[in-house]
Amino acid sequence: MNAPVWWAQPSAPEGASDAEGIRKQLGRPDLDPLQVLVREAAQNTWDARLGTGEVGFDLALARPGETGLAPWIDALLPVFGDDTSLGLAAVLHDPDTVLLTVSDRGTGGLGGPLRGDRVHHGSTDFVGLVRDIGRTNRRAHSGGTYGFGKGVLFTTSAAGTVLVRTRCRWQDRVQTRLIAAALGTGFDHAERRYTGRHWWGRIAGDNIPDPLLDEDADAVADALGLPARAGDELGTDIVIVGARLGSSAPVEADEPERPRTMEEAAQFLGSAMLWELWPVMIDNAPGAARMRCRVSVDGRPLDLPDPARVPRLQPFIRAHHSAHTDGRHVRSRNPAVDLGRFALEAFMTPVRPHWTDVAAPSEGPMHHCALMRQSGLVVHYRPGPQLPDSDVSYGAVFRTAVGVDDAFAAAEPPTHDAWVPKNMPDPDARKLVRSALRTIDNRMREYALAEPERVSAAGPQPPLGALSHRFASLVPTGSGQGADHPPPAPGRPGGGGTGSLLRTLAPPRLVEIDGAFYVITDISVSSAAAPIRVLAMASVSLDHGSENDPPAGAIGPEVVGFRSSDAAEMREGDVLTLTVADRRDWVVVVRPVAGAATRVRVSAHLVQEGAR
Repeated sequence: MNAPVWWAQPSAPEGASDAEGIRKQLGRPDLDPLQVLVREAAQNTWDARLGTGEVGFDLALARPGETGLAPWIDALLPVFGDDTSLGLAAVLHDPDTVLLTVSDRGTGGLGGPLRGDRVHHGSTDFVGLVRDIGRTNRRAHSGGTYGFGKGVLFTTSAAGTVLVRTRCRWQDRVQTRLIAAALGTGFDHAERRYTGRHWWGRIAGDNIPDPLLDEDADAVADALGLPARAGDELGTDIVIVGARLGSSAPVEADEPERPRTMEEAAQFLGSAMLWELWPVMIDNAPGAARMRCRVSVDGRPLDLPDPARVPRLQPFIRAHHSAHTDGRHVRSRNPAVDLGRFALEAFMTPVRPHWTDVAAPSEGPMHHCALMRQSGLVVHYRPGPQLPDSDVSYGAVFRTAVGVDDAFAAAEPPTHDAWVPKNMPDPDARKLVRSALRTIDNRMREYALAEPERVSAAGPQPPLGALSHRFASLVPTGSGQGADHPPPAPGRPGGGGTGSLLRTLAPPRLVEIDGAFYVITDISVSSAAAPIRVLAMASVSLDHGSENDPPAGAIGPEVVGFRSSDAAEMREGDVLTLTVADRRDWVVVVRPVAGAATRVRVSAHLVQEGAR
């Protein structure tokens, strides 16, 4: 059988899309190219998932060096013509070349026919990735819509080259397929014009390249060092040859950017996974599929935390859960259509930077709404007004309703990183998207305008000052004020006037309860004609009073719950919802961290009409 070789696509007499035009279809998104890569590759993985099991999504960076690149040189060189279209030879002979492997497990692989001209009514994923550009994904509630997003796989490669190994089920049996594809630039060769698109495989009798199959594919994949697969495990591995890792942001404004190291690139990829994919990484409804993400450098895994343990992601995760339970409906008036659910959660702004934030939408306090469709992936973090108090941030979530998901999909550019209604040809769909964005903006604005009133109603919330110095002396006695400021005079609550939703009756203080030490804060919630939701937040403070989030994996202060002032009732968790008939005086109970000061902040708001 013929050995695999490169085949360059000649321009057809009637014309054809050249490689350079295909690369330009991505445009110039605001996101970092590695962030676009994570979004697009993960979206393809999620769309290809099988049932409700775990879906694996792995990114592996490796620098094989001269020895490790030798099998790649043997397999992929020479290139058709003089290689000016790709420059693959220069990349493979560079000992600093990085290979970035994108792998998925728990998916169906790239199935369907091998050729783009075959009529097939089932999956055509192989043709969609390897052959076609710009074909619409018609799978219901999928993330992909245009088919151009895969262009980032090629633009991330210094040689515009990717190698694809997939194992799928085709014609009632498991089949392995191995092929390489490349986007270069158009060129002339032997008096003929070529598009700049290339494929590496076995040339069939009709002079079209096909993938290596089964044992032949496995033998070459093993020689190249592709990830091992168990038995008949389905899935896909895509190797980006000569991966561009981008640049790290300068620390100072006047410093130049510098190329990322592999370790820095791994951290950025891991952060992008957390910020873009957390809705499908967390536990959702019982039996729902979940994505497991991993990043490695030369075989060493990056310690990627659970999204629920990333402080700046926690409000978005809480809002995501709230949107499913008591989130507010977003509706358009004309026509009267349910557009989706919206929820918002506040939190204390962490101060200490952490590598998990390098791909976050903002360096400072969060004031954003995560927009998502039915596929569950984040489309965009839409900014709202920043709160006057920089110690407080908020995160909101909006997820489209099933019946209008296609309208919002049509509003996305090829990179799926925004909703842009102005360019939508359908006026009815355009009106729905505009209505949703307007409502989301209004609700974030309403929250931001009301925040100063809530802060005033909550009264002064001083840090539990210098607890790191006092904690040891407080343990033997079980008593002590524990705050830098004295309590207010008797009969003079700590804040809020007539009509305030919540008052603090005393600053936070350290007390002993059942042999353990807790920080408690006495509060009084006003009576109202509607239920009131109280949110308590605890954070670590440095000795000089600034906010500080614990390092990843460390234990921070925890809001244990709310105890009634007469100690007759205890409600667990950091949220207390009071009906009109509930008692009004409560004590916020926080478990502090030894060796650190604890800050407690409490806010309250009315439960909106229509919330469920």
